[in-house]
Amino acid sequence: MKKELLFTWMLFISCIAYAQDFIHATYLVGNSLKDVEKVKQIDYSQFQYIYLMAAPQWNQEDFGQPQENIIKHLVSDHQYAKDQGIEIVPLLIEEAHKNKTKVLLSFAGAGFNEIVSSIEKQKKFIDMMIRFIDKYNYDGIEIDWEQDLSLPLHAEFISNIRLKLDDLEKKRNDSKHLYLTTALHSWQVYHKELANKLASNVDWINIMTYDMGGGIWGNVPEHNTPLNKMEKELKNWKVFNRNKLCIGLANYGFIYKDLSPGIKIEGKLDKNGKYFSYNNMLPLLQKGWVEQYDKKAKVSYYFSPDKSEFITMENPKTILTKIQWITKEKYRGAFWWEFNYDIIYPTTQTGKIRHHLIDVVSKYLD
Repeated sequence: MKKELLFTWMLFISCIAYAQDFIHATYLVGNSLKDVEKVKQIDYSQFQYIYLMAAPQWNQEDFGQPQENIIKHLVSDHQYAKDQGIEIVPLLIEEAHKNKTKVLLSFAGAGFNEIVSSIEKQKKFIDMMIRFIDKYNYDGIEIDWEQDLSLPLHAEFISNIRLKLDDLEKKRNDSKHLYLTTALHSWQVYHKELANKLASNVDWINIMTYDMGGGIWGNVPEHNTPLNKMEKELKNWKVFNRNKLCIGLANYGFIYKDLSPGIKIEGKLDKNGKYFSYNNMLPLLQKGWVEQYDKKAKVSYYFSPDKSEFITMENPKTILTKIQWITKEKYRGAFWWEFNYDIIYPTTQTGKIRHHLIDVVSKYLD
């Protein structure tokens, strides 16, 4: 009996520790921040981490220049947009820190391959990153390299960034850890050696378990976030410890016209489809659009009254199913693309921003 009680108690403590360590994070596009009031209305307590897409506007040609020119142009002379005379992004970082939320600077876009393939350009690129996050007191770096991704080159790049972040930590001498994370598509496949190299240098990996249907680039309009496909593709990630993996959640989807779910077309879907936020969809539900739940994918389609259009989108019930599955499977955490897509603005200046879907996860995790 004592052994059974001890086992139950240890299991209970383990569950509490897991819940406390679970990461709830979001991507936030920097140019969506237009005013001081919005920054102050964000409920930072919902997130342990924010991946802020507010890196300086770099391009491949920049890193062919002398290093001093790069730093002057992209770091020293850089200023963020202002409202009421206040730089908005530094204010967000300050407000986040008041609430013990970390802000990582996300580096994304095209051009990684050419820069990182050159030892000299890569060194300049990393030096710029380190100086930039140091200037603005970011808590680390997030790498979102999607186009022309070379997994070995990416792992080496991550390793080199980690070394420079470690150097900055020592230089600061304030015991503050600087985080390094990266986002990767769910369909990527790693062998054990490369997985070990990447895992040893990142705090965790954000697996983009969305854009899993045809989107606007494919030729078959399907679910954006089907749980059955997520489960299938995540089997490829068994070479990583689940404590290194965060799972992506989406508060956006796609709307298609004159197409049918799962039916292949000639050409790309961008002619008949487009990105659609959760907030875009809500008014349509008042106009007779009907939900059709897919038991296999555990997510829904929404059809217009005349069936000429349909949307692939999450809702509060399907999101709850996903976060329950993520926690049951003991993944490190969950993250959102993107903060603004299901936003509910407060009706008073002192109110906090709420979210139709994000709040479902926050409430569940509480």
